[in-house]
Amino acid sequence: TTLRKSDLAGRVAGRLQGTRAQGDSAMNAVIGAIPDALVSGDRVVITGFGSFEVRQIKERKVRVIQGPSKGQQVSVPAHLRVGFSPGSELTNAVQGKR
Repeated sequence: TTLRKSDLAGRVAGRLQGTRAQGDSAMNAVIGAIPDALVSGDRVVITGFGSFEVRQIKERKVRVIQGPSKGQQVSVPAHLRVGFSPGSELTNAVQGKR
């Protein structure tokens, strides 16, 4: 089963005992705040759930595994990537140790 944003908004509304529109508004507020914080250089920590941060990835060489240049090395330029580290409560819940 795949939960989409609207499904989560419905669950949030249920937990808040509000309307679906209120749940959607709450979801949009949180989901909108995370990228804003990351763009401004902040690390986002949601205690128990996990943390998001922007990571600097160094330039590296990789070997092409498909296509006409298979086997040749190409350079992947340095870039930024969003990283997520799960929190202990999330990890325990997934492992069934809740």
